Amino acid sequence: MKNLKEKIIEFLTAGPEVKTLQSKSDESQWKFYSGIVYLTLRRVFHYLILIAVFGLFLLIGFGGGYALGIVRQQPIPTISELNQQINHAQNSATLYYAANEKIATVRPDTVTKKASESELTPLVKNAVTATEDENFYIHKGVLPKSLVRAVLSELTGVGVQTGGSTLTQQLVKMQFLTSQTTWRRKVTEMFYAHKIEKHFSKEDILRSYLNAAPYGKNNRGENIVGIKTAAQGIFGKSISELNLPQVAFIAGLPQSPSVYTPYRLNGKIKKDLDLAMRRKDIVLFRMYRNGDISKKDYLAAKKYDLRADFLAPEKASKQKKQSGYLYNLVMNKGTSLLAEKLIEQDGLKVSDVKQDTNRYNQYLTSATELLHQKGYHIKTTIRQPLYQTMQRIVKQNKYGQDKTSRDFDSSTNKWVNTTEHVENGSVVIDNATGKVLAFSGGVDFKNSQINHAFDTYRSPGSSIKPYLVYGPAIEHKFISSQTALADFPTRFGNYIPTDYNSTVENRFISAQEALSKSYNLPAVNLYSKLVNDKNINLRQDMKKLGLNLSKSEFENLGLALGGTDYGFSVADNASAFSNFYNNGKRADPHYIEEIQDPSGRVIYKHKQNPQKVFSTGTSYIMQKMLHQVVTKGTASSLTGTLKFNYKNLIGKTGTSNDYRDIWFNGSTPGITISSWMGYDNFYGHSYNLDSNSSETNLSLWANIANALYEEDPSIFKLNDAPSRPSSVYKNKVLARTGTMPGTVSYDGDNIELSGKKTTALSLSSAPAATARFGIGGSTKDYNLFYDYLEGKKNDYGKVLIYTGKTISKKKNINSLFAVADGSTSEDAKNYYGKNHEVYRESNNNSSSSTNRTVGANDQQARSTGQGGNGNGSSSSTSTRRSRSSSTTESSSSTENSNSESNNAANDVNSNISSNEGSAANTNTGSETSEGNTATDSGPTAP
Repeated sequence: MKNLKEKIIEFLTAGPEVKTLQSKSDESQWKFYSGIVYLTLRRVFHYLILIAVFGLFLLIGFGGGYALGIVRQQPIPTISELNQQINHAQNSATLYYAANEKIATVRPDTVTKKASESELTPLVKNAVTATEDENFYIHKGVLPKSLVRAVLSELTGVGVQTGGSTLTQQLVKMQFLTSQTTWRRKVTEMFYAHKIEKHFSKEDILRSYLNAAPYGKNNRGENIVGIKTAAQGIFGKSISELNLPQVAFIAGLPQSPSVYTPYRLNGKIKKDLDLAMRRKDIVLFRMYRNGDISKKDYLAAKKYDLRADFLAPEKASKQKKQSGYLYNLVMNKGTSLLAEKLIEQDGLKVSDVKQDTNRYNQYLTSATELLHQKGYHIKTTIRQPLYQTMQRIVKQNKYGQDKTSRDFDSSTNKWVNTTEHVENGSVVIDNATGKVLAFSGGVDFKNSQINHAFDTYRSPGSSIKPYLVYGPAIEHKFISSQTALADFPTRFGNYIPTDYNSTVENRFISAQEALSKSYNLPAVNLYSKLVNDKNINLRQDMKKLGLNLSKSEFENLGLALGGTDYGFSVADNASAFSNFYNNGKRADPHYIEEIQDPSGRVIYKHKQNPQKVFSTGTSYIMQKMLHQVVTKGTASSLTGTLKFNYKNLIGKTGTSNDYRDIWFNGSTPGITISSWMGYDNFYGHSYNLDSNSSETNLSLWANIANALYEEDPSIFKLNDAPSRPSSVYKNKVLARTGTMPGTVSYDGDNIELSGKKTTALSLSSAPAATARFGIGGSTKDYNLFYDYLEGKKNDYGKVLIYTGKTISKKKNINSLFAVADGSTSEDAKNYYGKNHEVYRESNNNSSSSTNRTVGANDQQARSTGQGGNGNGSSSSTSTRRSRSSSTTESSSSTENSNSESNNAANDVNSNISSNEGSAANTNTGSETSEGNTATDSGPTAP
C-alpha cells in the first residue's frame, strides 16, 4: 500500500522542479515562463488521469452494487421454472375457478407452431447467429458492454434503446419479461440470461429463441410466432425446404417484424418491400462475412426474386370473440393488476403512473399483450358450481315488462328500434374474507353486455340506512333498538321528506320499527342528528366500508334515503352490508386470488386488509334489528319461500324514486347475497319498474339463496350467529318512549310515564324518563303526543299524505298534508292497541274530558316491533289544558316555524321520497320474540 502511495505521488509530481527551470532560464525569461506553463499542464493532466481512474472504479462498484440490488428485488426463477418457460411455455393465459377448474384459455393473438431440434437446419442456425449474435457460441449469455451501457443509461438519463443484446437476452425478454426498454428490465434480463446459460445448452437456447421469436404476419394477416410458423405462413414450406434467400429473409424479420413483414393486416402483399429486401441482404452479407456461405452463393442469393415465392393472400377463418360476464370481468381486472406489477417492476409508483393517462395506457397495452401471448395463470375466487347455479336461476326468473322505443343512435347517425329488458345484478360474498363466490352480471349477455354486478352504479335507496344511519347511531350511543324517532311532517329548508307513497305516520316510532318498515322520516331525523355532530366522522366510516362519497353528498339529508350523486355497484352495497356478520369489519371484496407468471411464480396474491367500522356490540344489535326486516318488515314475504332455517337471516330492502331501482341485501353468518333490479335506460330513457317489483326481487333472492343452499349449505353457516357481547345492554323500557318509566315535567305539568315495556338493546344503560324522549320531535309533535295520551281527540297516529301543494317557506308545513283516509293507521293501532281507551274514543267521536287517566297498553303488538309482554297497569291523573286543536281537520293549527325542526338541511328544491313500503306480515315461522326483539337468554346488563 505504501509503494502504491509513493508511485501515485511520483506520478503526480513528475517533471523538473521550478528551481531547475529557473537556473536553466536565467538568460531568458521566456524559457522560464514557458517551462512553468508546461509543468503545470502536465501535472493537471496527471491529476485528471488519476481522477478518471478512481471514477471508473467507483462507477464499476456503484453499478455492480446497484445492479445486484435490482436483482434482489426481482427474484430469479428456479431451474424448473426456467425449464418450464423455455421448453414448455404456453402461448396465452389461462383463467381458473376457485378449485382450479378452467374457465377459459385466452385465445392467443398469434399463430404458433413449435419446431423440434431435428427440424432446425444448420443453414437456419447460421443465418440467425450471424445476424443476431455472432458471439453466441462463445459468450456466457451477456456481453460486458451491455452492463456498462445499462448503468450509463441510468446515470446519464439516456434510455436503453440500442441493440447489442445476445440471443439469450432476447429469449429472456420474449419469455420472461416485457418489452419495456428500462434499465431495471435490462439489468434483470442480464442476470436471467447468465443463469440460463449456466443450466441449458446452446442448442436448447437457440431452439427456444427460434420458437419464441415474432415473424410478422402470414398470408392471412395473422400474427405469427416461431420459425416453423413463418416458413409455412410466408413461403408454404417446411424449414428443411427453405432455400438460402428464403432463410435469410426469415432470419431478418425478428429485429422489426412489423416493418419487414411482407403482408398487410388483410393478408395482401405490401407494394413496397425495399426495407425487407435490404434486411435480407444484410443477413446474407453477415453470413458471407462469417464464412457460412461462399461469395458465389451470396451474390446469387442477392439477385434471387423472393417476391415470386410469397404465398398468395388467403382469407383468415373468422373466430368467435371470447366474451361473457365472467370472462370479461376476470380479463379486465387481471389486465389492470398485471399492469400494476409491470409498473412496480420498473421501480415506479402506480399512483404516479396512473396520473399520466397515456403512460398508464401503455402499461395496460403491454399487460394485454402478455395475457394473449404468454402463459400466465389467473386464479379466481369464483366457485364453479355456485356460479353456474346462479346463472341458471337468474335466467329462469321473470322480471317485468320489456320497453320498446325508436331512438336516434349518434354513433351511427341512424334511427334504431331498441328494446330494453329488466336487468339484474347479483353477487354472493363471503363475509369473513370478502371473496366473491358467485355473481350474476345480467339476465342475458346477448341482450346487455354490461356487468350489472360490478360495473353499474345506481341509487341504493333505503338499503343504505343500516350502515349509514342506524349502525353509526348505535355505535355512538345515540339510540337503542327502541329509541323513539319522530315521523311527523317536517321541513328541512325546502326539503320535505315523506314515507312510502308520500305519506307520514304522524307519530313517534321506535328505531326497530322504523328500520324494519323502512320509514323515511325517522331515518332523516336520525341522520340529521348524526351529520350535525362534529365528533362523528361518517365520511371516514363510509370509506372504510368502501364507499367514497363527497362532502356535499353528506351535507344532503337525502343521502339517508339513498340520494347519492353516482350510486353504488351491487358488489359495493353487498360488501358494506356484510360487515354486520363479520364483527363490524369489512373485508375487501375481490374475485382474483392470485396471478402466476408463465414460469409458475406467484407475482400477485390478494392481501387481506379488513377495515373495522363498527364494534362487535353494534354488529350484534344491528343483527337483531335487521332480522325483523325479514320476519316482520318489508322483506317478510321471504319467510314463506325460504327452504332453510332463517332464524339468523338479516336483510334490508331498498327502492329508489318511482321504482327506478329495487334492492335487497341479505346476510347469514357466512355469506351476503345482494340483488338489484332495474332498466339500463339507454338513450336517456327513464324507465321505471312495476310497483310489485320489490316482491319480484325478493322472490328472485329467495330462489338464488335456496339453490345455493341446496348446492352447498356450509357457506351459509346458519348456526354460527354470535352470542350477545358483554358490551350490549339488554333493558326493559317503555314501548311508547324507549325510556325508563318515571315522572316528567312538560308544559308546567308533572306526568308519570308508565305502561307496557319492551326489550331494548344498546351500548349504554337505558335512558331515564324525559319529556322530550324522541329524536327529531318538535314542540308541536310533543303537544300532539301528550294531548293524545290524555284522551284529547287529534290526528296523532293517523297517516297523513302530502297534498302536492307548492312548497313555500311562508306556508305552514301542516297545510301541505291531510289525513289519508280519516282513520288511525294500522301501525298506530298496533302501537297503542285496539282496546286502548284513547283509540276507541277517537274513532267513536266521543268527547274527551280534561281529567284523564293515561293507562297502560296490554294488547300484544302484531308486527310492528313495538309490542311486548309487559302487563303492568300504572296510571297518572292530571288536569291540563289542550296543547293542540281537537278539530277533525288535519294540520289546521298554526304554529311558529321555529317549532318544526332545528336541524334544517340545505335547501333541496324537490320533494324527495324513497318508495319503501311496509309489506304485510306473512310470517309463518315459529320464531319467538320478546317485545318483538329476538329472544336472548343472556344477563340483563353488564
